[in-house]
Amino acid sequence: MNKLVLPNDVMLGGVSALLDEGKEVEIMTKGVSMLPFIRGEKDSVLLVKKDRVEVGDIVLAEILEGRYVLHRVRRADGETIILKGDGNIRGTERCRFGDVRGTVVRILRPRSRRDPSSKREMRRWRMWCRLPQIVRRGVLFVMRRILY
Repeated sequence: MNKLVLPNDVMLGGVSALLDEGKEVEIMTKGVSMLPFIRGEKDSVLLVKKDRVEVGDIVLAEILEGRYVLHRVRRADGETIILKGDGNIRGTERCRFGDVRGTVVRILRPRSRRDPSSKREMRRWRMWCRLPQIVRRGVLFVMRRILY
């Protein structure tokens, strides 16, 4: 099977337009910023446009014109949302609620489908966040070496 790779700004701009039309869109993920919950180039995600965004949601957001991230909502303050990749030890992004293009409703793996907002997955995420930074860093180091 041939693989077509488009620049993120082109592809995700089109994804954003489809989501605005009310369509569900499945995209293959890239990168390691959402490890251990989403594995880049191995997992796909199903996105939909939602009216509300809550802490813990994984969203596709345009943080600068033409620059998109698929990260988790860590905090919502007024009109500002703070995003952070689960696999990022430091660093956050900020955007407005209006910059959220879609919300992940399914993580699609070759042999399974996961609902990232289920009680089980949210519990796993909260446990991950409570781990000491040194432990998370070690787990991520090993995962990156094994998977990539």
